[in-house]
Amino acid sequence: MSDMNTFLGYPRRDGRVGIRNLVAVIPSCGCANHAAEMIARQVPGAAFVDYVGGCSETNADLEVAIDILAGIGQHPNVIGTVLVSLGCEALDARRLAERIGAGPSPIEFLVIPEEGGMRRTVERGAEAARRMAAAAAGLERRPCPVSALAVGLECGGSDATSGMAANPAMGAFSDRLVAQGARVILAETSELLGAEHILAERAATPEVRERLLAVIAECERLLKATGEDFMGKQPTPGNVRGGISTVEEKALGDVLKGGTTPVVDVLAYGQRPTL
Repeated sequence: MSDMNTFLGYPRRDGRVGIRNLVAVIPSCGCANHAAEMIARQVPGAAFVDYVGGCSETNADLEVAIDILAGIGQHPNVIGTVLVSLGCEALDARRLAERIGAGPSPIEFLVIPEEGGMRRTVERGAEAARRMAAAAAGLERRPCPVSALAVGLECGGSDATSGMAANPAMGAFSDRLVAQGARVILAETSELLGAEHILAERAATPEVRERLLAVIAECERLLKATGEDFMGKQPTPGNVRGGISTVEEKALGDVLKGGTTPVVDVLAYGQRPTL
């Protein structure tokens, strides 16, 4: 950070701010994965997005996939996208390309058969990725307000100290960011089971409280529908070795990452925050 109220980032045309300049190489189905990965390997600064779906999915799942992949292509850390399609997948790759193209960064859309096969697709994709990376090389970081940040919170290898040290520290960090207008997103819905009442007490409105409880209840319902006892699988063996005894204990530590500020919205999977 250049001072307590700003950080050095890359302003984007849509008003958001990035902290990296990556070229996203995205397959629109699992069958295009290898071509996309080969493209990304050839270009420094390119990031391969591993996606194994695109076929044999419900329409609802395909819509979620489009939302997620479009969100990656429009992410403020992405300065360009190479989208690779096989052309016969169930996912509407052209609509995905249009969604990404509506964002601030360029996109190269390649359909493997239309390009003349795998080799030509990889060649053209790598050329496009290099152009995008070269254009980004001249960008300079500028002081940007902390309010432009959106930070996602994730647990990793939770143990008995997480709820006493690491997660409260993240919570203090979250409160500080929110106080300056930034967004903080608490993820891992399934790991909130058993502590949802704590988050509900912090809901900014009754509507947010109802949606929060409904989302966690639906998560629990779906887990139970598998016929397995999720509570018996949490905490994980690694968590247990680290001193966590129950899923509720893990959840109580998990919610601490979000600090003490009000919960203002509940997002669907792949939904971009607007508040």
